[in-house]
Amino acid sequence: LEEYDGLQRKHETAAKECKRLEKERDEAMKKLDEFQQLNRENRSLKRKSMMLLSHLSPETITEINLDDEEEESEDLHAAVKICTSPECHTTISLQNKLDLALKEKSQAITDYEAVREQLRQTREELLKEKHDNTVLIAETVQQKKLLGRYNRSQFAVEEYEALQDTLNLERDLRTEAENFARTMVVQQKKLKRQSQILVQSSAPSEALQDALSQVATLTEDLETQRLEHQNQIKLMEDRLSSCEAQREIAALKRKLELLEEERKECSNKCSKAEVEVKDLRFTVEELQKKLQAATNPPPAPAPPPPPPPPPPPPPAQATSSNPLSLLSLIRKRRDISADIPLVNQESAETPGVDVRQQAVEEMMQRIKKGVQLRPVGQSRQRTRRQVMERLPSNSAIQELKGIM
Repeated sequence: LEEYDGLQRKHETAAKECKRLEKERDEAMKKLDEFQQLNRENRSLKRKSMMLLSHLSPETITEINLDDEEEESEDLHAAVKICTSPECHTTISLQNKLDLALKEKSQAITDYEAVREQLRQTREELLKEKHDNTVLIAETVQQKKLLGRYNRSQFAVEEYEALQDTLNLERDLRTEAENFARTMVVQQKKLKRQSQILVQSSAPSEALQDALSQVATLTEDLETQRLEHQNQIKLMEDRLSSCEAQREIAALKRKLELLEEERKECSNKCSKAEVEVKDLRFTVEELQKKLQAATNPPPAPAPPPPPPPPPPPPPAQATSSNPLSLLSLIRKRRDISADIPLVNQESAETPGVDVRQQAVEEMMQRIKKGVQLRPVGQSRQRTRRQVMERLPSNSAIQELKGIM
């Protein structure tokens, strides 16, 4: 572009010089015409003066040459060639300048054509550079797209790693829940055997006191486990609040909602177990009556056989156990009448199949098979809040005191 500007300036200066030379040529031609007119006037005056000379003879007058203007012009040119006056010199110099100006004009025209050709080449080079720039811009856009795809793939890898960590955490929690369920089943069997031994070996009042002490210890253990569970929940909430990845937070929320659903299902199962406990109470009463009849046989006939046990409950959808379900079982015992002693409830033996043991085994089988996660909407969160609001704020020990 700078070269093109320089050539443009040279062309402008050449055009100005050409105009100046044309102007000088026109002025020289004008002066030449004036000189020719002046010479013609001089010749005409000379002829007139010679005709007016009366003292001259006719032979002298006939010698005067009166040719046409062409001959006069030829004579004028010939006279100019041999003329030594300053006007002739000026005319000659102007003629030379005119020739030189014409030559410079032709040279300027050739230079102008060369400049135009160079300008055309410069434009072609500029268009080529523009095309190259367009190609480079297209390549740059393609590279940017490739870089964006790479970034997206990197984000996908990070998301996969976060999901893998969440899966490992869920597996650990599931194994902990299974271990806790096994320990609870073992403790339940142990307590049942101890209650049976105490019922057989001691009086009803002593067995009741021992059972109450065991219940108190169990409630203390449950309370400590509940506090530990709450502390774990708080730690998990702090960890979730400090976590920057929103995907992990959403996954943990879904897991929490799923655990809440499992807790509700476990509470439903516990309510069904309470119904079975009521049935077992009736059977215990019948057995006590039989025992009294055996110790003090009346003359009356034997009592009718006890009613058949209730059918086993349908398989629950829960896949993991929660220690809070036992607290819900204790809370729901308020609605049951306290006329029947607790020792008989624990020491009663159901005829036929042990329904509680069957339910525990079924729950363990479902825990071992695993859980299929599913998305939970906002309505489940609302129900969870309502359930948490309905739960009383008293501790398990106070509730047990109210039951006793």
